[in-house]
Amino acid sequence: MDRLRVPLIPNIFRWGAVLAVAGIILYYSIQAGPGTQTFQTGPLGLFPYSDWLHFLAYACLAVMLAYALHDSRLREWQVFVLVFVCAVGYGVTIELLQSRLPSRTFAVGDMGVNATGAAVAVVCWRVLVRYVRFYRAARPADLESPLD
Repeated sequence: MDRLRVPLIPNIFRWGAVLAVAGIILYYSIQAGPGTQTFQTGPLGLFPYSDWLHFLAYACLAVMLAYALHDSRLREWQVFVLVFVCAVGYGVTIELLQSRLPSRTFAVGDMGVNATGAAVAVVCWRVLVRYVRFYRAARPADLESPLD
């Protein structure tokens, strides 16, 4: 069976993506999220809109962390545990920060949704890596010039 080939970009860009996602989560945890004043429920009307945002944000953070750690020396299960613990820990930290802000509220339920999003992402990543072959992407300096 042929595997899907996916580039493994340099570490600095992978960790930059992790920091970018974490920064976006922090920003929208301090400010009101997009659509929070207009939408009451998320897609399919099953869950509140804010729960969808929490779920997707922490799932995205977990995927970015897993991608950043893909070629680490840790065993696969250690990467998954580390990704889950880091994503959940970040969510707990954000909720504690929100408890100190007058315009935001602390919610244990949000921590549960964050953890669920991170857990689903870790499981999906585990399944995904079985069908993907990561390869090192060439750095721009390593590429031949088209003029040569």
